[in-house]
Amino acid sequence: MKTTRRDFLRATSLGLTLPFIPAIPAIHAEESNLEWRFGVIPDTQWKTNMDAPFYGTAIHIIDAVNAEMIRQKVDFVLEVGDLVEEAFTEAFQTRAQHNKILYETGIKFYPLRGNHDSNNNITPVCCSTMVAQYKAAFPNLPGTLGNGGSSPKLPNAAGMTYSFTHKNGKFLLLDTFPLVDDGSEDGKAYKIGDYQSWIDAELSKDDHQFALVFAHKDLLGQNHKDNVFSDDVTNQDSFPETQNAFIASLQKYGVKNFICGHDHMYHRSRIKSPDGKSEIQQIICGSAAHKFYLPEPPFLARETSLVKELNRIGFLIVHVNNNSLRIAYHSTEPFGQEPLSPKWEIRDSFSNTFN
Repeated sequence: MKTTRRDFLRATSLGLTLPFIPAIPAIHAEESNLEWRFGVIPDTQWKTNMDAPFYGTAIHIIDAVNAEMIRQKVDFVLEVGDLVEEAFTEAFQTRAQHNKILYETGIKFYPLRGNHDSNNNITPVCCSTMVAQYKAAFPNLPGTLGNGGSSPKLPNAAGMTYSFTHKNGKFLLLDTFPLVDDGSEDGKAYKIGDYQSWIDAELSKDDHQFALVFAHKDLLGQNHKDNVFSDDVTNQDSFPETQNAFIASLQKYGVKNFICGHDHMYHRSRIKSPDGKSEIQQIICGSAAHKFYLPEPPFLARETSLVKELNRIGFLIVHVNNNSLRIAYHSTEPFGQEPLSPKWEIRDSFSNTFN
């Protein structure tokens, strides 16, 4: 059977092989009464200009994904960053407008910034202006006054890095991009180490049965070699003590999955901390744009690849049922710049239990 790089790939330490993909049974009505679910959308940024109707965001893909989220009856949708190509008012507003169908059906949307959401090469402005434009498009963010949730007690962090609880779950979204105008060209960004005491405090609370942690950048990327800890593309082990503390915290508090974007591919792997004492499963959750990347070495020995898929449009649906959650990756072949009702296929699915 001929395979292409668009085929579903399963990664091993020796290379990539094409597996048989079994049919995954549909959710039965009696099961749906016992569970709840939410969706995770990866990067949606696309195009580099300010032309309507796109304004730097893949609107037709967003609309198709949102339609499936509604069909799946999710409680909320979360996006892991790079909502737009360039950070300016019209782009953020366009991205927000294409959530209208979600809002009309009672589905909440929780955004997180990526590197594209914090940079503007078209109409350059200071980082505080970009943050204000973002917050205007996505108001009522957790961690801000009157909107529940929690944010670190750091200047301008409210509603940017935040946590919220929903039913028996807790969700932490970490913004590692410029938030404070400090006189530099780009502004000050908080690092994971700046958030660590807040992360520990949130995860140690007894207000949830399970928790998930999200960021835009990866712990270790398949294509991009900058990561959530550092912009240094030459050293993925930068700030080893910070990495050790972060991954140890997730393991200590029972967080089994770290979910991110940035790489525009689907990739699930196990990652050990630099000191080898802790481990977490990372899910790079795909691409929801007309943009894909390929894996490029170097790859670190402390990461074990499990499943990957390239060059398809996808997203996650997370099913929570009793004392377990099942994460399912759905994808379809790329399609053009027109409205479409694509055929979504489940290409990876796994479960975790929690207490």
